[in-house]
Amino acid sequence: MKLTTILVTALAMLASIPVLARAQASSPTVVAPPTWTRVMHMPDGRTFITDGGFTVDAAIAKPATLPTIVVPDETSKRYADMVSAKFDREVSLGELGPGSMQNTFATPTGLLLNGNYITILRRASNASRIRLRVKDDVDPIVIVMDGKLIGVVMPMARAKP
Repeated sequence: MKLTTILVTALAMLASIPVLARAQASSPTVVAPPTWTRVMHMPDGRTFITDGGFTVDAAIAKPATLPTIVVPDETSKRYADMVSAKFDREVSLGELGPGSMQNTFATPTGLLLNGNYITILRRASNASRIRLRVKDDVDPIVIVMDGKLIGVVMPMARAKP
């Protein structure tokens, strides 16, 4: 499967949130930090940032500057509510293995994740407490620390054998 198809699939999942669908997600073929394009002010007062494929607490990502485009409060509330979404398994960062594509990681069930995003999570001071709540390859992966939402990421489409 071509990388563009994989990225389009991931971004299509965000289409229900129109302001994010226009952002350009980081490509795993280029090992580099994401280009943060949007900022979200969460209901609990925290600030999240996104590149369109990965939304994370700015305190974890530590960007040099915050984006100037602000996501509507309604969208921020939807993200905050994701912490209560149903999931099949909770995975630690230590359980991730190498993915089948360049600069990717895989969950024990085979979901592929962009390595640029996982690198940010692994650099967090409390990385051992981060958990990924996974369901399948069409649902967002909810990222929590001590049960509190710190991010959301779309899994990449599975590579065809």
